[in-house]
Amino acid sequence: MDNKRIVANVIDTETGEIVNDLYPGDKIIRVESKKSYKKYTDSKKDTPEYEKWDLDNFYRANVSELSLLMKELSQTEKAFLFSISPYVSFEDSHLQYRNGVDIGTEDLVKITGMSRATVYRTIDDLVAKDVLYKGKNSRSRQYFVNPWLFSKGNRINKVLKTMFKNYEIRMLDNIKWKDL
Repeated sequence: MDNKRIVANVIDTETGEIVNDLYPGDKIIRVESKKSYKKYTDSKKDTPEYEKWDLDNFYRANVSELSLLMKELSQTEKAFLFSISPYVSFEDSHLQYRNGVDIGTEDLVKITGMSRATVYRTIDDLVAKDVLYKGKNSRSRQYFVNPWLFSKGNRINKVLKTMFKNYEIRMLDNIKWKDL
């Protein structure tokens, strides 16, 4: 801050010592103002019309796209998607536990309650429909859900567009994602 012009000094009234500097754009907020603002915002949180929710526990579903896709899915595929939706990660739609550990095929058998054969078949069917992407890193198999259907967070990793490039977006008259 040495290169900015000091507009005022903050002085300790007991010692006369300069304890801080003020620069253009700095603001002084009194403790009483902060307390008053906190009291106001806290009162809004407790009104009967509003509750504060922990949004980390929520995911978004694209209702328009899902309603069109559902017509093309089997009951098993629908049940599978509903079962895995709590495991969609932030920003990259990767299936993982809250601690960041990848969800593998055996985990999907446990999560869905389906037989191993049904899970393998359902995964293959959903991959063919560009609803799931099956990848592999150096250690394990990884699964990703198409973010046109489910996502968390405010952003989407751009690599997902490559992974699901052939997905036909039903709500956009079946335009492929790569063509947007």
